[in-house]
Amino acid sequence: MKKQYLVKSILWKKVCFGLLLANSVYFPASSVWAATTDDTDKFTLDSVVVTAQRSETRDLDTPAAVTVITAEELKETGAVNVFDALEHTIGFNSMSFGPAGTDYGMSPSRTMVRGLDKGTLVLVNGAPINLLNYNGSGGIPLEAVEKVEIIKGAGSTLYGSEALAGVVNIITKKPGSKQQSTVGISGGNYSKNWSVSSDLGNSAIYLKREYIAAVDRTSRENITNKSTNAAIQPYGLYKGTKDSFYYTTQLGDELNFNWSYTNLQTNRPRFNVNGSNYMLYKYDDIRNNLNLIYDSKINNVKSVLSFNKRYSFGDKYTYSTGKWAISERYNMYGLNWDTQKTWQLRNDLDTLIAGITLAQEHYNDPSTDAAAIRKNALRNSLAVYGSYTYAVNPNFSTTLGLRGHFIDDYATTENVFLPQIQTLYKINDNTSWYTNIGKSFQMPALNQYFSKQDADFNSLKPQQGWNYETGLKKIIDQSQSFKLAVYHMDIKDQFVWKKNADNTDYMTNAGDFRNTGIEAEYVKILNDNWKYNIGFSYSNPENNENGSWEQCNSKIQTTAGVTYNKEKWLTNLNFLFLGDREESYYRINGAISDIPDRIQLNATINFHPEYNQSVILNLYNILDRDNSVNKYENLDLPFNWTLSYNYNF
Repeated sequence: MKKQYLVKSILWKKVCFGLLLANSVYFPASSVWAATTDDTDKFTLDSVVVTAQRSETRDLDTPAAVTVITAEELKETGAVNVFDALEHTIGFNSMSFGPAGTDYGMSPSRTMVRGLDKGTLVLVNGAPINLLNYNGSGGIPLEAVEKVEIIKGAGSTLYGSEALAGVVNIITKKPGSKQQSTVGISGGNYSKNWSVSSDLGNSAIYLKREYIAAVDRTSRENITNKSTNAAIQPYGLYKGTKDSFYYTTQLGDELNFNWSYTNLQTNRPRFNVNGSNYMLYKYDDIRNNLNLIYDSKINNVKSVLSFNKRYSFGDKYTYSTGKWAISERYNMYGLNWDTQKTWQLRNDLDTLIAGITLAQEHYNDPSTDAAAIRKNALRNSLAVYGSYTYAVNPNFSTTLGLRGHFIDDYATTENVFLPQIQTLYKINDNTSWYTNIGKSFQMPALNQYFSKQDADFNSLKPQQGWNYETGLKKIIDQSQSFKLAVYHMDIKDQFVWKKNADNTDYMTNAGDFRNTGIEAEYVKILNDNWKYNIGFSYSNPENNENGSWEQCNSKIQTTAGVTYNKEKWLTNLNFLFLGDREESYYRINGAISDIPDRIQLNATINFHPEYNQSVILNLYNILDRDNSVNKYENLDLPFNWTLSYNYNF
């Protein structure tokens, strides 16, 4: 099996380079390179949002908490990938086992909105890419991203399962009118990469090879088991690679095709407390995401057909026995078709959106010898949804939404009805006040029905609950904006992990989750050269998994950034603070204590010596802190830097 996928990987790479060569031969690059960015890349205080209401609305006219990160802002912050950028967004927490969201097989990194694990739906161009309740966001090359739209709050009425706490939509660039190619190379003390891209007008291709460096320790030392106080062997990271491929083509004025492919190969060692080798895990993780988008502005119809596949396999080597063994085999895919139509009613005062979604999710575990029903799990779902926005008067509107979601798989059937009500009051042309109340749900991961080793494997229920939110948005003037949101979450039957008698993990419903919080964001453009932003969040995420309410995520988050841009230079400094964190999963230095505060300071310096060249210096974790990125004491990288050079032709 492993050899088969290695051959496929080589073939993919040959296909990618063949397409790139064809681009260069048959569609030669333009001799003129535009130094300015597209309008979609420019910074704006009132972005156009397409995800929150499934139609284009200004942020001020959207009754939800919205954050938009443009391609230009991604460059400014020096983000390594989308996951890295989301970490610095107010209201987000990451669950990462490695640097910049690196996955280790099915110990995957994921993004959490407002402290709820397994409650964020990630889309690519409106197509869901979650599989087994995980929402990896690092698969698409950053160079191919046009913008990222982040919607916090209940999202299941419009987007179905997974969107309990929020939705992230990664919107990729469409082929441009200009023809150009770019080559880039990057090196640093912990990573290096090369990239090639070509835009030929009606299609574009992006290729990237990343070399992952070895790291002595990626988890905290001197940690012990809470109950037995036995020492926990720390992890490290050996060299690895990540190949990324993204292809997009405009098949017509209304039809667009996108294909992203990644192959991540990592090597994760584990050491005895005395520093000797204990175990080595080798992971290969192959992902394909394809979507075909029909978008008719004339008929107000949008249809998205998507296919999302992931194959992850891992092997482990035990040094004491000198033997290799299978650690995991995961083979899964998701097929989704969603079609919606929009009507403008009452002389364009009101908007009606109605749609239908058909989806299928498949899971196969090729390493198990269990019964066939446990080796080949299938889930089918049908959903119909609608949303009506009614303008009560020129300043006040209300939106009513409803979704009927019907699920059928080998273990259970579920019929879920999800209401949502939103209001928007325009205090004036630059200020709006909104409310957003909705019910959301999430189905259990398809493979988790049979991970519990007893006869009653179909007792696992969906987690579902309500989100309540109200907020204020204000464009103070053309140079500054302010956002404030207050929310409460109440989720029943939260998914948590437990141990079987043989020490294997399984998912179960254990207690409830709740969180009440406040978020504030302020952006100021000082002049043509300077701008800064600051954000603050305070919340109280808790669950009662153990019979009483206990904190389960960070309470305090602060973000800040300042950007300077003049002629050939662009510099940015950004800061992240997570404080008052939850209790560690282990004892630290023999004591039960909370996870230490996370403080991260990054910087980027971008220099354009010529119109078609750029030199970028990125500095990460400048304070060189041993930051724990989760309660399992996995660590940020130490201080590290990368120097990149890009040439356009």
